[in-house]
Amino acid sequence: MNDRAAGGHGQRPQTKPGSVSLEDGQVMLDGPDGVAVAMTPEAALETGRRLIDVAERAGARRPG
Repeated sequence: MNDRAAGGHGQRPQTKPGSVSLEDGQVMLDGPDGVAVAMTPEAALETGRRLIDVAERAGARRPG
């Protein structure tokens, strides 16, 4: 079974966080493999909230 069939995105999870900066009033997220996303501050805030929510749920599922 490949990553896509298992619900993944065809890549291994990244272990290093992306880099975030501010350019001309836009929030810039730079990730691995040249991934770059420009967001409005409002979109960045909501994306951050969603990331935190899901990451906390994922962390709670880890044995430990």
